[in-house]
Amino acid sequence: MKLYFLRHGLAEDLADSDFARELTPRGRRRVAQSAQVMRQLNLRPQRIVSSPRLRARQTADIISAALDRPVALADEVNFGFDLDDISSLTQDLGSGAEIMFVGHNPDMSLVVSQLTGVSVSMKKGGLARVDVTDGEAAQGELVWLIAPKVFDALAGAGAPAAAEPASPTTPAQKLPATPHRLQSLIQHRWSPLGFDRERGIDKATLLSILEAGRWAASSSNLQPWRFIVAAKEDPAEFQKLLSVIKEGNQPWAQHAAVLMIAVARKYRQPGVVNRHAGYDLGQAIAQMVLQALDHDIYTHQMGGFYPDKARDAYQIPDDYEPYTAVAMAYRTTALEHLSDGHRQREAAQRQRHPLADLVFSGGWARPADFLP
Repeated sequence: MKLYFLRHGLAEDLADSDFARELTPRGRRRVAQSAQVMRQLNLRPQRIVSSPRLRARQTADIISAALDRPVALADEVNFGFDLDDISSLTQDLGSGAEIMFVGHNPDMSLVVSQLTGVSVSMKKGGLARVDVTDGEAAQGELVWLIAPKVFDALAGAGAPAAAEPASPTTPAQKLPATPHRLQSLIQHRWSPLGFDRERGIDKATLLSILEAGRWAASSSNLQPWRFIVAAKEDPAEFQKLLSVIKEGNQPWAQHAAVLMIAVARKYRQPGVVNRHAGYDLGQAIAQMVLQALDHDIYTHQMGGFYPDKARDAYQIPDDYEPYTAVAMAYRTTALEHLSDGHRQREAAQRQRHPLADLVFSGGWARPADFLP
């Protein structure tokens, strides 16, 4: 397992609280420069786990945007980060996994030293790679330590090219242009068409995603959601589910690792309609989408499927309604298997209506006074 330890960038000295200290403009520039070097070096951590303190979060967000990796905030990476926390945060990962921690000194320096037996002192913006040599993430080898000045030199000289550069027409990530801060998983969520055709979703990860849906809120805790799931490892079931997806979506959906039909029970009790059923199902799916992204798995939800075909194929009872289909997979920027139209959709910018069109007060279509 490859572990990356990144100390946050240069931050302001004073703020209302230590928790709220921001990166300085110079700190942002240097982290952004380092992030581009990391990208050229082909660093591909499955996840970036950051301290919740602002300067660490900002550092993680900059790295996340450059590497197209999701960020998760964890109190364990706050002050007091130690080997037990590393073991806890990596216990669900396999031996070939990569994970990056973004935090603070003295903890970053101490854990690297304790793991490797090598005394290190990490500067702000410095990055260490440790390859773990035991199953409990308690012992490892220091492979390299990159100081901020070395990042500067690599950026100036040009770091080695990535082994698999993305097509210039295919963005490595599609962050929205937003004037307001978004949580990182929300910021990175979008619905790609380009799925990695070779990589499946292991059972533990799939169960983690489904568990997120199980714990969604629902009216009167009725939990009306039901999910029909088919993984590509079961070709017959996968083709059965693919057959109820409309022909316009099949060319790209066939490359997903998992397909799903989301269904909701229509009644609170016999004869009493649950008008919140679709709303509750939507909340469950939204939680699953973000949980999937925390595993670096993207989802694409589809209204383009045949509810009646799904009902017949799976004997869905009359008091349940199939609402949507969902494709899940790891993403790829290699899109040779997609049509020109689908590649253009993949490269298109994300767009949303402004808040003034969506948020009202005092009357319908009257933009709220607090909007900028």
